[in-house]
Amino acid sequence: MKKKIINKVGIKLLILIPIDMIISFSIFWFICIMTAKKVGNNTDFYQKYGAFIAMGSFILELAIFSVIFLIAINGRIKYLKYISKSVTNIKTQQYLNPIEIKGNDEISQLAEDINTMSERLKENYEKEKRQEETKNELIVAVSHDLKTPLTSIIGYLELLNKDKETFSKEQQEFLKVAYEKSENLKKLIEVLFEYTKLSNDYVKLDKVPFNIAVLVNQIVGEHVLFLSEKNIKVEIECNENELLCEIDIQKFIRVIENLVKNAEKYSYRNSTFKIRMWEEDKNIKLSFINEGDNISKDDLLKIFDEMYRIDKSRNVEIEGSGLGLAISKKIIELHEGRIWAECNKNKINFNIELPKVSEE
Repeated sequence: MKKKIINKVGIKLLILIPIDMIISFSIFWFICIMTAKKVGNNTDFYQKYGAFIAMGSFILELAIFSVIFLIAINGRIKYLKYISKSVTNIKTQQYLNPIEIKGNDEISQLAEDINTMSERLKENYEKEKRQEETKNELIVAVSHDLKTPLTSIIGYLELLNKDKETFSKEQQEFLKVAYEKSENLKKLIEVLFEYTKLSNDYVKLDKVPFNIAVLVNQIVGEHVLFLSEKNIKVEIECNENELLCEIDIQKFIRVIENLVKNAEKYSYRNSTFKIRMWEEDKNIKLSFINEGDNISKDDLLKIFDEMYRIDKSRNVEIEGSGLGLAISKKIIELHEGRIWAECNKNKINFNIELPKVSEE
């Protein structure tokens, strides 16, 4: 198709060139005749200015040729630029708005083909969106339906646990495992339910201006005891009195807790967990830096994906649903911010950037 279009356009250009040459030569010849009529048979004039006239005539003919050629193809060049600009919009949206069809040539046919492709992309995008919405609704419904019987199971296990002295040691161990697994399952369902709700377009934030430095200090303070169990030293660096952002406090707490718990799970013993907070341009930035196993570039790109875990074996000693960072990313994006991870040898850095409250 592309080769066919190029060949046809090339043929049109080959036809245009001789027509252009004939027109420009005719104009040039007309000028020469008019000049000859005025000068007449003045030999001295031709001997003195003949070379200049020849050079000027050549330049004039070339200029006339170029102007006519550019006028002839300018409309199609503008149309090609218009098509190119329209196609570039795919970068910012899943499909593009229909391209206006101008003329009835190969370039117009190309525009029609792009419109057809765009329509198919739009249909596929809307189909995938509907499937995603259906999946989310199903997960929410199933999660809700599982909560009720699971709550009853946990309640019965708690009743049995009150009379655990009547059971043998082996039965008590079974009871303990059943209760712990039920609690873990309940937490997993709650996390899955939360992530699915955040994935829906209708999520609304209850945002208020708040000093996030206070919030971070409070949450980290609540986890100092757990961090100290691994002898992890906490350092908080903040040079600003106030770091005001418009946030949904409850959801933002979830983000900070996820990052702090992540440091608890994956930091080396006897290491340092550092939190930096500062203002830069029109943004507030936070960095959570812990020391742990090196994370590859491939893992860094996928680390915020749902259900993605770097410990592929799903080590039972390290609890987690694989949704904590995915939830954090969703929440930060809802706040019109961004979150990303970096790794330099054994230092893992989780960064957050949020728009600060306007001073107006």
